Amino acid sequence: MSRPTILAAGGVLWRGSATDPEVALVHRPRYDDESLPKGKAKPGEHLLVTAVREMTEETGYAPRIGPYLGTVRYRVSSRGGSANKAVSYWSMRCLGGEFRASREVDRMDWVSLHAARSRVTSASDRAVLDAFAQTRRDTEPLLLVRHGETTSPARRLKSSSASQRLNRSGRDQAAALVPVLEGLGVTDLISADLPSCVDMLAPFAAATGLTVRREGLLTRAGFAGNEQEVADGVRRQAAISEALVVCGEQPVITGLLTALGRGSQTPPPRETAVSKGGWWLLHHYEGAITAYERHDPAA
Repeated sequence: MSRPTILAAGGVLWRGSATDPEVALVHRPRYDDESLPKGKAKPGEHLLVTAVREMTEETGYAPRIGPYLGTVRYRVSSRGGSANKAVSYWSMRCLGGEFRASREVDRMDWVSLHAARSRVTSASDRAVLDAFAQTRRDTEPLLLVRHGETTSPARRLKSSSASQRLNRSGRDQAAALVPVLEGLGVTDLISADLPSCVDMLAPFAAATGLTVRREGLLTRAGFAGNEQEVADGVRRQAAISEALVVCGEQPVITGLLTALGRGSQTPPPRETAVSKGGWWLLHHYEGAITAYERHDPAA
């Protein structure tokens, strides 16, 4: 019988200079240890949302998610036996806040990266800090979102993509995207001029008051033959945006991913497909891509 897996997320919260940052360590009285902030995911919660929520709850500071640092796996005791635990970590820039002690965390210290590595209790936290030390941190997020589920395959044959709307599952995926975009601090929304793509970003736009900008060149017809021109436009927009989202159909999202990678030092992954309602989270410095993460929609 396979053991259940407990999902959790956290990160390395940093402030100050990107080249010589201070990082946050928390003390948990229950374990009497010094560790990186982290916590368990709620049912159906995307791990990016978990990471932001737990960081804020344990430190009192608001984070901006940066590049993925890795996932640590180990076994823990649980009711009736043991379970596997998987904790995913991201680099997180501190945006401000104030620490307040709680029952779970009674102390938080800002320390140098060198001091943090010597003070953390677990070897796995040291490994995460080592990954953080090798990761570019002064980046901004760029999301390439594939629209959610639309009509059934039988009905899809009778309608073009220009008229398809999200179905109930797709609307649920769009709603689940809202806390992810909130956690990433998204400020700009661009969509293919297609109902399904506009629908995908509409709940977040309604929640934040942002406007979804429609772009004809992000449709399949508009993108074909203009791949590099569109990618360069997205790169320029990303460079002046705090956090940009682009939504389109599968061929455009994967084509855009490849075209953006050509102008960056970090090459794109070979496998570029993403599930409906999922997205690529890219991290860039002034439009040059430094890291790629593929994410499925929240369960």
